Amino acid sequence: MHVCRIWIGAVLFATAAADAASAQRRSACAESRPPGVGIALGRSSPYLELDSASVEPGPPGSLSVRTGLQLAGRVEVPIAGPVRVRLEAATSRWNVQRRRYDPDDGFRLIEDVSIGRIATHHLVALAGVGLGRAPACAHVSAGGGLYAFAFRGTSVRRPGFALAAGVEIPVGERGAIQLDGTLHLIARDVAPIASFAPLALSLLAGWVYRF
Repeated sequence: MHVCRIWIGAVLFATAAADAASAQRRSACAESRPPGVGIALGRSSPYLELDSASVEPGPPGSLSVRTGLQLAGRVEVPIAGPVRVRLEAATSRWNVQRRRYDPDDGFRLIEDVSIGRIATHHLVALAGVGLGRAPACAHVSAGGGLYAFAFRGTSVRRPGFALAAGVEIPVGERGAIQLDGTLHLIARDVAPIASFAPLALSLLAGWVYRF
């Protein structure tokens, strides 16, 4: 169910951008824009399984990784016309929740606690185009980069891919508000991550300053 929500969110963002693009041929949204720097804050929602060996043994139970806050910094550079490249560095904390059950009492829930957080970081480069009708311009982009995870003294780095879509609304002469959704697909499993291809959906609101 959780992975369905991730995919549905990504599809909705991409569909909204495509609908906006079909409304016109060319507008200010498709023109080249100056370089910019920005910051964004939001939520990062993972879909992955945690290796049970990464926590102490005990009664039967389950581990789940929950949504956490994400902070991102961005640099955007125009390439040609509506094509631009975004370099994004971000960090987040995913809460790890453990549930344990009593096998001698009908597997009654006896524990439901947080046992720590997975510190996550990524550095990705995305190439995309501006679409839609001004002043609220849409964009879609794709790319990839490096993802890092740290949990209880274990840290790993893996490559991955990213697909992003969103809307940008100008504020003043040089500023703009950005609303984005990015789906991250991370390479195959490595401890403490037990999933074959972990997913994460970032939903962020930010501001960019253009020079």
